[in-house]
Amino acid sequence: MAGSVAVIGGTLVTGEGRARADLLLRDGRIAAWLADGKAVGADEQVDATGLWVLPGGIDVHTHFEEPDPNLLEGFETGSHAAAAGGVTTVVEMPQAHPTTTTSGLLRAKAAIVERSAIVDVALWAGVTFAAGQTEADLEAMAGAGAAAFKSFMASSSPFFPAVDTAGLLRAMRVAAATGLPYGLHAEDDALLRYGIGRMREANRGDPLAHAESRPPVVETVAVAAALVLAEETGAPLHVCHVASAGALRLIAEAKRRGVRVTCETCPQYLVLDTEDLERRRGFARCAPALRPSEEVEAIWPFVLDGTVDLICSDHCGFTPESKRLGDEDIFAAPLGLPGVQTLLSASYTGAVVERGMAPERWVRLVSTRPAEIFGLAPRKGSLAIGTDADLTLFDPDRRWTVTVDDHLHRQPWSPYEGKSLQGRVVRTIRRGQTIFDDGKAGAERIVAPPGSGRFVPRGAT
Repeated sequence: MAGSVAVIGGTLVTGEGRARADLLLRDGRIAAWLADGKAVGADEQVDATGLWVLPGGIDVHTHFEEPDPNLLEGFETGSHAAAAGGVTTVVEMPQAHPTTTTSGLLRAKAAIVERSAIVDVALWAGVTFAAGQTEADLEAMAGAGAAAFKSFMASSSPFFPAVDTAGLLRAMRVAAATGLPYGLHAEDDALLRYGIGRMREANRGDPLAHAESRPPVVETVAVAAALVLAEETGAPLHVCHVASAGALRLIAEAKRRGVRVTCETCPQYLVLDTEDLERRRGFARCAPALRPSEEVEAIWPFVLDGTVDLICSDHCGFTPESKRLGDEDIFAAPLGLPGVQTLLSASYTGAVVERGMAPERWVRLVSTRPAEIFGLAPRKGSLAIGTDADLTLFDPDRRWTVTVDDHLHRQPWSPYEGKSLQGRVVRTIRRGQTIFDDGKAGAERIVAPPGSGRFVPRGAT
């Protein structure tokens, strides 16, 4: 039984339920569920006694941003942090230098994945309609295996210009024809510019000026427009990092009407709030902004009732020096927070421990639904026989405090520093190979070489 692994003693927790069973892994796939894995004579035994065995986490919103001459994260360190967080597959955003807007650039990025990553990686395709990009480029990226399309509705950067309403309609027609989700950073451009201008006119550079410049209505208005176009075209709309109860209410109503819409939120919008923004200043600046505690509480019911399809990190790597610029002027700090390593533990603490969500529903949020929406199922997102042997061994009872020393991403800081979380990743297995072992020390916990991860095209079997 060459290359076989038996995972014994654990409780299997999937999106469908829980079972006490052992697993046999062979040739990178799940070969069998067993009553007694010790009896099969596998080459390696992994003791999961007292642990939950989950399908590997899938983070559909990461910014490792490679290629980039000023590398702030990259696929190697970013995937180290993902593995340490129990994430076996990420779907990487198109931000890079250059932004991924052609099939050639998408293939070049996939080649970097194959050289550097230790987790598996699918890729978003950027939609800007700038610099001559056309619908044919979108179709070619879909043909090259892109998992989804992505645009901004508000200005982000010179490297990723926003798409206007006509551009949204053009892109949605392609999304409807190809079946790829069309992911939108949904903030209304005019309202956002107005809000920032209002803060500037008042000489506001304090942390709360950031949140007040882009209140929830900025997001809600953008989502309303996107839903109209999705309903008109039949495109599969995916709303990124929703942080507005008003927007979620519109999404819930659209789902009931049969609109093809899915959405995500992030732990920062569920466990952090504007008090954290006041205290951490630039180190808590992200977009959408952190919300007041009452808005956070208004978002949670949509997570618990299934309106929110998945939870992801929106992981970004920025230097501590750049974030400290927000000490004097919050608008000088870049937008974005690291979070791929804390994704599972932070979401488990908030959803299961503090609000009583069933563990199998939580697994759907962090693995099953991401795989289904982004074309990774049935290969990933479950523990079914024949699927990739992507497993997260998770201690549901262990409490731990987030510290910078524990993190494996490139930039040495975390917005969750000092937070007490419950649920700890003990081991991460990707396609049958252990890639993270929390029983080891420091960087030695990563036990797989760069390039052992793979690019995963949408629909791969």
